[in-house]
Amino acid sequence: MPAHRRPPPFLQSPLSLVRRILHAGSRPQDDEETQLGKSLLNLASALFAAAALLWLAICRGLDASLPVAAAAVIPMLAALNIVFFHRHGRQAPYAGTQFGLMLAFPLVTRWLLGPTAAAVGLPLWAALAPAGALLSLGVAESTPWFVAFLLLTALGSLSSVADPAETQNAATFAALHIVLVSAVLYLQLRFALGRRGKTRERLADAHRQLRLEQERSERLLLNILPAPIAARLKDNSVTIADGHPEAVVMFADIVDYTKLASGMAPAQVFEMLNRIFCRFDELAQQHGLERIKTIGDGYMVAGGLHAHPTEAQSAMAALAIDMQAALRNHEFTDGLALEVRIGIASGPVVAGVVGRGKFIYDLWGDTVNLAYRLCTEGEPSVIQCDGRTFERLHDAFVFAKPILLLLKGKGYVPVYRLKSPRIFAAPPPSRPRSSKAA
Repeated sequence: MPAHRRPPPFLQSPLSLVRRILHAGSRPQDDEETQLGKSLLNLASALFAAAALLWLAICRGLDASLPVAAAAVIPMLAALNIVFFHRHGRQAPYAGTQFGLMLAFPLVTRWLLGPTAAAVGLPLWAALAPAGALLSLGVAESTPWFVAFLLLTALGSLSSVADPAETQNAATFAALHIVLVSAVLYLQLRFALGRRGKTRERLADAHRQLRLEQERSERLLLNILPAPIAARLKDNSVTIADGHPEAVVMFADIVDYTKLASGMAPAQVFEMLNRIFCRFDELAQQHGLERIKTIGDGYMVAGGLHAHPTEAQSAMAALAIDMQAALRNHEFTDGLALEVRIGIASGPVVAGVVGRGKFIYDLWGDTVNLAYRLCTEGEPSVIQCDGRTFERLHDAFVFAKPILLLLKGKGYVPVYRLKSPRIFAAPPPSRPRSSKAA
């Protein structure tokens, strides 16, 4: 048997009418609490109108002489007001009108019917006003309606001074029962809704704190991992390892930094190194590249991963030149004469997340090893590139004459030393025209 079955055709129209009544006056900009208040107010109004008309019809059927037609005007006005509320959507005047009609109904009906058996218990109808206000408007807003209910009930019990003493006493005791029982129910509902409101406030505050902690955790995660990798790591816990056929990797090493900082306090050493790496991070972000990690006073950057620029080699070359310029600013380095060795290599890499509790995003492959060797075997203030990187950059950047450098595990490798951007970059070579185009 399916969990959700459509109602039979003869019930669909009444159910649709009920839904329209409950959502009367709702607007798209209303929050969840406002929509609930409007629905409860509509429900109280519709039930009051239906119940009052039913009671008057029963009275008319039992005693045709009772003047119930005039009393029926009040529930009919309550029903008509729902239609008006559907159009204007203003809750405050709508609520005031509906609860006012609920309070007026027993007084007007008692006055029309007179001291008859049908009028017994009529003051109880007025209790619908504070109860409806409590559920739809809130605890504080319901207080005036409860006070009005008490006053009107007392007034109704005193209005029969012309009746015999027994009738007067009966009306007084009936009013007393109604007031006391209604007060008990109202105070219980008021206490329950007040406690529910405080609980909801605590839950909302807990949700806010949880959201703030989640945002803080996401920021920390983005400081450790690239955004696409962080998103994948949150979605699942599978191993993350991707192959990138054309990436560019750079290693940078501050020359003799430990020796230069030997006369500084440990806190000063850390502050200086942190300042330098933060500046390198800013430059890498400006060029659309990804800082992978720092190792001591070494710095590793990669490009051509994820959403990095297609001309990642050009961006990496510009970053290397900017990093050298940053260290030449002695005000930035507190007067220390710092130099940096840089090695850049292009080619395929494997990138992935290592570890579980303490993880790191890292790269592997021959391209990574080559960039590291070009850095460590280089000279201060020199940017050394492999042949693949040179092929991508020689039209837009100036290089020194290539040299053969003996690298561990590689033998003699041609190395190209990047000098500066060309003032006028050479245009890309034109493609030969096909015979068909000729």
